[in-house]
Amino acid sequence: MRNLYLIMFLIAFLIAAGCGKEKSKDGTQTTNQTTEQQTTDDTDAEELTPAEIFAASLVQDILNEENELELEDYISGTIYPKISGSPKVTIDKISSSLFIIKYFENGAEKNLLLQKYYNPKDDAIFFESSETTFDNTKLFLK
Repeated sequence: MRNLYLIMFLIAFLIAAGCGKEKSKDGTQTTNQTTEQQTTDDTDAEELTPAEIFAASLVQDILNEENELELEDYISGTIYPKISGSPKVTIDKISSSLFIIKYFENGAEKNLLLQKYYNPKDDAIFFESSETTFDNTKLFLK
């Protein structure tokens, strides 16, 4: 009988101790939830411009490239102003240094070829773009 009271006391103590960790005395959330909230607030503080969102969507979401920061910068600074009014845009990676952006302007399909270069003198990566009649669907679909 004495053991039964001891077991019930331990179970009640564990339940009370476990419930106390979820909320503090003033009813605030646990530290893990507070940390998540702070992380979300920090992310919200870093608002992206429409050009940066455009570039990140093309490079990170469509190309699935997380390390092409120079390409993102070039797209947001140079390409975005030219094609931001397009109803749909896509990008394909032809090689490690060649990309093609397909977009529509006044109902006509247009393609931009982006070439990635390295300047050893300045130790810098840069891009150049040119309009092209090359269409990747013509290459793969007959």
